[in-house]
Amino acid sequence: MPELDPFEHSLETALRAFADRGVIPVDAVAFTARVAGRPRGMLSPWRPAPRLAWVLLLLAGVLAALVGGTLLVGSQLQPKLPAVVPNLGPVATCPPGSTPDEQGPVDQARPSSDRSMTMAFDRRAGRLLALAQTNNGLQTWTFDVCTNTWTRMHPDQEPPPGTGQLVYDVDSDVTIASDGTRMWAYDFEANTWTEKGVATAWLWAYDPMSGLLVAQGGPDPSVPLSTYDVETDTWTPIHEVGAPETGVVSASGWPFYGVLAYDASVDRIVASVGAETWLFDIRTGRWSKSGVEAPDVIEVFATGPAIVYDEAAERTVLIGDVPRLAAYDATADRWEILAEADPDRAVGFQLHAVYDPVNGRLVGWQPSYMDQDELFAFDLVTREWTVLLAASERQPSSP
Repeated sequence: MPELDPFEHSLETALRAFADRGVIPVDAVAFTARVAGRPRGMLSPWRPAPRLAWVLLLLAGVLAALVGGTLLVGSQLQPKLPAVVPNLGPVATCPPGSTPDEQGPVDQARPSSDRSMTMAFDRRAGRLLALAQTNNGLQTWTFDVCTNTWTRMHPDQEPPPGTGQLVYDVDSDVTIASDGTRMWAYDFEANTWTEKGVATAWLWAYDPMSGLLVAQGGPDPSVPLSTYDVETDTWTPIHEVGAPETGVVSASGWPFYGVLAYDASVDRIVASVGAETWLFDIRTGRWSKSGVEAPDVIEVFATGPAIVYDEAAERTVLIGDVPRLAAYDATADRWEILAEADPDRAVGFQLHAVYDPVNGRLVGWQPSYMDQDELFAFDLVTREWTVLLAASERQPSSP
């Protein structure tokens, strides 16, 4: 083997030294300075000889291997969550000839939503499921995102007024709801609501890794989150791994309120709590606080906001009442303002919005108590608004 020249010897020594010390954190400037054989403050005068270009290229590759799973911030490498992106379940497709971007018939029957409406998206059916709270009780509706048409479902029974907090359970192929005391499950194919057990939590997300729902609260008040299995109708507190069964929470703390969504890009629950962003590891039961401040999208928490996961861009989208839409990239720990909401429909949008995986967009509802009942979409790529169903002149809902 040829004898190492001075630079190559310096490179080998530096690599060994930094490997012995560990790779997190690594001061990239200090490492390069050591390779160059200069003190930290004297890096800039060093200019490598052209013949060493291949060595520097090799060095870059070695550094990448040493610090895999980190992000470069300034001169320090910070930990980055690994990309996971589990299978979020099958998604229906629009039939050939569909026109999902064209408005549906304006004279069609639609939910009257005299009081409020909650929504979820049934992936396999390719339908938006809505529970409309009316003066005459609760109504079950579905919206076809390929034809932009509403259908009143008329199941044999429906949950009582006040039922909401809808979330679609991919594993069980049912949409889950709660009336505050009991759980309910809706099967689109059978068009049936089934009453389940006691409801003990709120603010839900679906975990595709376990096939369970994740909810804030639960049977153990000392534990912030629990899982719900619709098949067995059981709740299980998520204890921190290694903690006593009494439910010791991570020392970093946890948010007591907020909105949350499952982020498949990092296999974490993302919670927006005012200006703070928190991430919850379902596998270990630990909370971690983001290092960045969330943008100002919320003024009155009681009237919103909505939070959804953008599957195409692998980020969490927060729809606030300022009005403003912002996206959180958990792999980079970075927020970005997507758009200022349309002022003519901003309030309604922040109250009711879901992610449409069939067309890769947000779908929002303008409630009738705002003198509007239109349905519209926000394209997360082009950042354009599209009216899917124009406002009616108080068209009556179907009997």
